[in-house]
Amino acid sequence: MKRTIFTFFAALAVLLNGYAESSDNAVLTTPLKKNWYVQTGLDISLQKPYSYEFAESFKNGASWGLTGMIGRWFTPEVGLRVRLNWQNGIPLFGWNRADWIAPFYEPGRNMKRGGYLVGSGDVQLDVHNIFFGYNPKRCWNMQVFPRAGIAYNFGVSKGSPLIGIGIGNTFRVGRKRNTILYADIVYNAVSSGFTGHESTNTGTGSGHNAFVDIDLGVQFNLNRDAGFRKVGDAAPDEGGVEVCRSFWSNWFVQAGLDMSLQFPYDHDFSEVFSKGRSFGLDAAVGKWFSPMVGVRVKGNWENGFPLFRNRKLEWIASGDSGKSNMDQGGYLAGDLDVLLSVHNLFWAYRPERKWNAVVFARAGIGANLAIGSASPLVGVGCGVTRRLTDRLSIYGDMAYQMITSEFFEGVAMTGMTVSTGHNAFMDFNVGVQWDLGRSKGRFVKP
Repeated sequence: MKRTIFTFFAALAVLLNGYAESSDNAVLTTPLKKNWYVQTGLDISLQKPYSYEFAESFKNGASWGLTGMIGRWFTPEVGLRVRLNWQNGIPLFGWNRADWIAPFYEPGRNMKRGGYLVGSGDVQLDVHNIFFGYNPKRCWNMQVFPRAGIAYNFGVSKGSPLIGIGIGNTFRVGRKRNTILYADIVYNAVSSGFTGHESTNTGTGSGHNAFVDIDLGVQFNLNRDAGFRKVGDAAPDEGGVEVCRSFWSNWFVQAGLDMSLQFPYDHDFSEVFSKGRSFGLDAAVGKWFSPMVGVRVKGNWENGFPLFRNRKLEWIASGDSGKSNMDQGGYLAGDLDVLLSVHNLFWAYRPERKWNAVVFARAGIGANLAIGSASPLVGVGCGVTRRLTDRLSIYGDMAYQMITSEFFEGVAMTGMTVSTGHNAFMDFNVGVQWDLGRSKGRFVKP
């Protein structure tokens, strides 16, 4: 049965790849200064604290705010957007339905203290352009996007990592279709520090605090000639590289080893190598949408096998059983990385280039198996790859991640009283990369 399922999906992938490669969807990338836009609008948020009923969110947890965003479409399929939202801080939209915004059950108190701010980044995947091809005259485009960032609640002077998932839409309206409206809805998860009330404390486990954002507004393109040219319509000397020939092009896989350094809140970093060092295995799959930007999904199993055992390890929560964290499986981390190629952002793309330096933003979930608890994480990192053959490369990465206190249960706790401190860990990865498909990790220059 397993062999049949594998054969079916393998054959389907081959057929899809062959079909996509024969289509005429290929477009040319544009210079970095093009295809930027800004968005501004109104936002309504509905709070859903842990253990509270969502049916009462509009009655007890609704608030209004202003949103501003700036973004760029790197290809018709993928774009990056930075968002700033000031919520419940403007008296014009003040009302008495914000009992669930900390401080809890003190109507108006959060607004008097400034409401709360959310700074986040979105990876926009355009559903229409991925599945139906790029059409510059299309009036409606739908996007899905993961979100990661930081939320800071002035009402309790407390910040929290934030991860979320959303659906967006843009609409071209008017007689000339040159007015663009947008509508987004996003589900965000935050820590109990943001909600600031003991009744919302999730403790260890998988529960979480959340809020839903609904955004409506207008988009302004910052370039007159926004959009992309299809390869057949471009001038011979226009430049750029071909993208969107196939969604299945320019994928890669990675496998390697890593060392992590745990850094719980209020602990001495000078002791990290003796008390907080662990080793693990990494595996990842990713895709370069253009020479500038890619996305990678990464899994890490840490401290779960005794090959590199650290017998002095104290800074990873081990639960109440008396066994070590390793004896109970270690911990897992699942991450989404947004990769930006430093070389290709600032210098012309060269297919023969051997070295490629990247920086990346990270969001994900860390699950400590010893205590049965999962926590959101956000981070940043940098890395480099060195091509050895047409398909084989070696890579090295390092990243710094912030994570909530539940992950370090019994070791460190910022709780709802520490305003700016956080728990964190660093990881260092080395391994090999294999480029998949006929593209072999390269883009075509017309």
